[in-house]
Amino acid sequence: MTFISDLRTAFLRRGAPTERVPWRKAKWFYIFISPWMIGFLIFTLGPILVGIIMSFSNFNGMNFNSLQYVGTQNYVDAFQDERAWEGFKLCLYFAALSIPLGLITSFFMAVLLTRSVRAQGIFRTLYYIPSIIPVVASAWIWKLMWDNNFGMVNAGLDAIIPGTYVRWMTQLPIYVLIMLGLWRAGGGSIIFMAGLQGVPKELDEAAIMDGANSIQRFRYVTLPMLTPVIFYQLIMAILGVGQILIEPMLIFGQSREGGGGLNQSVPNNVYFFMVYIFNRVFTNLRFGYGFALLWLLFIFVIFLTLVVFSTARYWVHYEVSQD
Repeated sequence: MTFISDLRTAFLRRGAPTERVPWRKAKWFYIFISPWMIGFLIFTLGPILVGIIMSFSNFNGMNFNSLQYVGTQNYVDAFQDERAWEGFKLCLYFAALSIPLGLITSFFMAVLLTRSVRAQGIFRTLYYIPSIIPVVASAWIWKLMWDNNFGMVNAGLDAIIPGTYVRWMTQLPIYVLIMLGLWRAGGGSIIFMAGLQGVPKELDEAAIMDGANSIQRFRYVTLPMLTPVIFYQLIMAILGVGQILIEPMLIFGQSREGGGGLNQSVPNNVYFFMVYIFNRVFTNLRFGYGFALLWLLFIFVIFLTLVVFSTARYWVHYEVSQD
């Protein structure tokens, strides 16, 4: 009987509800997180909800008296807008070129910067500096370098091969933007460096003892161990490429008469989807339509991200099982 009673007591104690946190402790928890919660509700969740609501209206950003509910008309117009489709296709083309090149450049920069050489810290700093320069400053530096008439690149080409003249800003603008991304690849290389330094040396030494050469060690040891880093870099690149706006507007844009800085004329070959949305919202004052375009872009980016996540099980390898 004693055994049975002890077993019953242990069972009841195990199933007993957990002790509630005293209100005095819980109160301080909510007090400390309240600044973040208030900021999240006002500056994050609030604009998101307003954007969803306004995407179903004809809001022009100024007059609330004429605000009308238009249903899904903005979304229907978006699918029928040829200019929006052109900007969207340009984003896809830019992503198909810039993302692989950016990942490869960042990776090989990281490989070089992990070599044991003199002044290693100086080289790492020099490679990383472009990625911390503000976007506006980077755009103006790039505009001065690649200008058709007074650019430093054309001046250097003319000094090497007299008479050489390339119209970078008008004939090859999208490649100028890609090279800007490669110039700022130092941020990604820092992450790859952390991944390379995290590869266990024991695996590399075991591969050497098995007779593997440097290429085989990279293929079967280093690269699989870096796939989580590559996966992270790929996701961040997908999230960022659809938001390209400031660079094409500052490097190639020209203000129209009477429009100031908000009325930007950007060449068609760099008229990205976000540039189109910007002009629709701030030039044509079609805020409701702009919100609808932004939500469609958000849905597409989320879909693309989920597709990449669904393929991760086939090519991303972790040291610890993710089950």
